Amino acid sequence: MHSQTFNAVAVLLLATRSNGHKQKGDACLALSKALPGQVSFPNSTLYAIENNYWSQRQAALEPSCFVAPSKTADVSTAIKILTSLDQPFSVKGGGHAAFPGASNVEDGVTIDLFRLTEMTISADRKTVSVGAGNRWINVSETLDPLGLAVVGGRVSDVGVGGLILGGGISYFSGRYGWACDNVRNYEVVLSSGKIVNASPAANRDLYWALRGGAGTNFGVVTRFDLASFEQGDLWHRSLIFPGQLNTTLIPIFHNLTVNGLPSDPAAHTYFLLTYLEQLGGFAVLTSQFHSTPPPSLPAQEFIPSIFSPFNAVAQAAIVNTTTIANISTVSQSISQPSGSQQIWMNVAVSVASPSASQLLIDIVPLWQSYVANLLSQVPSSNGTQLLTPYLIFQPMSSNILTAMQVAGGNTLGLDVKRGPRMIVQLSVTWSDAGLNRLVEKKTKELIDDINKLAKRRNLDDGFVYMNYAEPSQDVFSSYGRENKDRLKRVARKYDPTEELKRLWRGYFKLG
Repeated sequence: MHSQTFNAVAVLLLATRSNGHKQKGDACLALSKALPGQVSFPNSTLYAIENNYWSQRQAALEPSCFVAPSKTADVSTAIKILTSLDQPFSVKGGGHAAFPGASNVEDGVTIDLFRLTEMTISADRKTVSVGAGNRWINVSETLDPLGLAVVGGRVSDVGVGGLILGGGISYFSGRYGWACDNVRNYEVVLSSGKIVNASPAANRDLYWALRGGAGTNFGVVTRFDLASFEQGDLWHRSLIFPGQLNTTLIPIFHNLTVNGLPSDPAAHTYFLLTYLEQLGGFAVLTSQFHSTPPPSLPAQEFIPSIFSPFNAVAQAAIVNTTTIANISTVSQSISQPSGSQQIWMNVAVSVASPSASQLLIDIVPLWQSYVANLLSQVPSSNGTQLLTPYLIFQPMSSNILTAMQVAGGNTLGLDVKRGPRMIVQLSVTWSDAGLNRLVEKKTKELIDDINKLAKRRNLDDGFVYMNYAEPSQDVFSSYGRENKDRLKRVARKYDPTEELKRLWRGYFKLG
């Protein structure tokens, strides 16, 4: 769009506003004139498609319109129009966050990046440039046939941008750290509309800030240049046990986190408890992954030695499945369908001490009481369970923390010297929006109780992982005062008039 055209549209609409006739759709009209064919309005088919989110708590919001830029220059045009008209907006990548307003906005404009799907691979195969509108399945389906991979999301339909900008746990984190630690360069549209790059060689302060600091505070990231590496199939074992075995399994998992994972960077795992009536009530799932399975052995005959402590209890498993498959297949197998209400909350605890095993065990009855309370208020309907709760332990072992320190380190404040941590994540899926306040209230209460228990035992860490957090959690304070203050300085530099701070609604703000 020519600057003359942009200025004419903006002047016309600003004059309308100054005459006291501001229309709710002023920004949408300006966008539709500047970016023809890229704006969708309520009651249109494209609007309905774009207002589709993984969590129905997000989809319940109704923006005045969606704008779906076709290229980075169009994102720049959209930002200029929205800021000139003082119009609240949000930005949607994959739309996989749980809470309302994370990447959608009521009575504002949602910038949907779904058309920014360009993907290129460098001649030396060491860099993959990925448009911010891609989901991880797009990336893996492109790279699998080439024997390449990047440090990216584990679940196929998660968006590239949100995962990276909040941190990004990956199958490959044991060797390479989180996704944010493996970005060579970010292409960013600033609040002024200026397009810049952020890398170790250009705008280094912005590069650091985007490694866990969320784009909402600094600019709209339109492309990620990711470090790539040679990679074949993944080994994946899934074991499901009766819930009462949690006291046997948690010490094994704790030892794996502290002593096992650092010895084998190719390994990845998480531990999950849930309640499923079809499995007879409470159940425990441990998912195990390994990135270097031998090419000649069937999946069932290869069990990495790091996971061998689970073999002694494997005969008690309700389900025991092992596969060797490409990243796309594995990531699709663990995807969770959209269409329900969702909530995530989390906190990290220190697990370096042997006593941390007992802390994790003692969290379980707190969670089980919470589950019983929720299920008592959400009875099954015709044999269908209408609410599914999860308690998930995700390790931050010492090798992961060490790998995070590359290229100047990220914003997360996870000091290696403080030892390994465990992310304790709460997740609930339910169907009735009328239960939203109840689930939100009870989940926050349980997180508070877990924090108090950890503090009493001097095992609290305080870190809150952005991508599993709710707005009530103070994510940036959990990075430490020094990092939070530094992030604020970077935000003031790249958004000096605080237009993003004022207008970009959604995800986590520095305050």
